[in-house]
Amino acid sequence: MTKLTISVNNNEEANNGNDNNSSFSLSKKVEKNTEVVNKEEINTTQISQTVQGEKKNMSQYTSVASVEDISKWLLSFIGNDVFEQLKNNEFLKLPYTDEQITIIQWLEKAVKTLFPQQSIQKIAQQIQENQERTLKAEQMALQVEEEKAKMEEKFKQYNLKFQELKSQIDDAEDEKHKIKSEFNSTLPLNTFISEFYNDANDHSEELKKLITILNEALQNKDASVSKFIVKFSKGWAFLKSSFMQIGTDEKENLEKIHSALSMYLTFISGVYIPERRPLLDEVAKYCSKKFQSYDFISPEQTLNLDPEIHNVSGVGNGRIKEGITFAVVRKESRKAVKYADVRLG
Repeated sequence: MTKLTISVNNNEEANNGNDNNSSFSLSKKVEKNTEVVNKEEINTTQISQTVQGEKKNMSQYTSVASVEDISKWLLSFIGNDVFEQLKNNEFLKLPYTDEQITIIQWLEKAVKTLFPQQSIQKIAQQIQENQERTLKAEQMALQVEEEKAKMEEKFKQYNLKFQELKSQIDDAEDEKHKIKSEFNSTLPLNTFISEFYNDANDHSEELKKLITILNEALQNKDASVSKFIVKFSKGWAFLKSSFMQIGTDEKENLEKIHSALSMYLTFISGVYIPERRPLLDEVAKYCSKKFQSYDFISPEQTLNLDPEIHNVSGVGNGRIKEGITFAVVRKESRKAVKYADVRLG
């Protein structure tokens, strides 16, 4: 609205003695009604809408807000060269347009000239939806990279622990070889078994049975008993260490313990005593007791191939010489989850 005001200024310093001499002026004060939108603003399509989503580290998408934003998007998507050619095309001269305007200004006028308001809104909406899809895709890709980095870090940590444990086992093995000739005289095997397998926190029947079988093996006076017990104990130490690293996910735990059992069989490979099979059966029972859904089965439970638990594909016929991996079956259905690999003799 327009407001007229009158201001009267007294001139107290007048030299003509006219004390009442005064001057007045008319000034027009215009208050802009913030609710009025000028012509340019009316022609501008407003579509302000914030794209909800997480902020990226380097940039953030926002939805298209006006014809200017549509024009900028077109330039970034297609490039300046194409629109420069259109701007300079004699057959595409826009009316009432200064030739010296910038390409972005020309493109804004072109969009307003060629498209009705409804079409502009539709274009803006499609650009917005494309930005949202792009943002979601990049967020998913970022999450995948983060998960990949976490898994790589975990693998690195597990590998370091494994190498450390392997180094300790190798050092222990070397030390045992050095004292092998005097092992029985300096430390009776029954004392070793009692001290090595004694666990104040483990009173399971499977462990008690395993210790009993090991002591029974000493009565056979087999020449391979000492070597077998040392290697078997090394495998037991590795298995116990693996159990200390398991978490709450049973499937992940299954993979860790199955891998540890495969290493167990590697330690005792090529060393045979009559008690080998019953000992491995007790190891399988010991592991099975730690799982709610799975049972472990020794690959040497039987000397004949059993298609229910053994991987018989391409093996042929023959008797089992030694196991390579343990079999795993579900407790309820008894269906094999992992088949045992074996070597035939």
